[in-house]
Amino acid sequence: MSVLPNKYISLDFSILGVASIIARSLQPNDTVSTLWDRLSSDDKIRTFDRFASALTLLFAARLLDLDGGVLRLSLPGASER
Repeated sequence: MSVLPNKYISLDFSILGVASIIARSLQPNDTVSTLWDRLSSDDKIRTFDRFASALTLLFAARLLDLDGGVLRLSLPGASER
């Protein structure tokens, strides 16, 4: 499993690419379970391990928060608007 794309793994199939799919697909009131249920059939995500790794990347980059069990995007500068 590669976090970054390389000459063998395209961006779409890297963990960074999966993280972008998750960020684009996140809807209000999504939990980890509801998001997984909706995205588990995506060929680029394929397994829960890849899904969880992408969530971990988003949490580590502070782009995703968990608020009472609900996932929330926390984009830089969003609170300043």
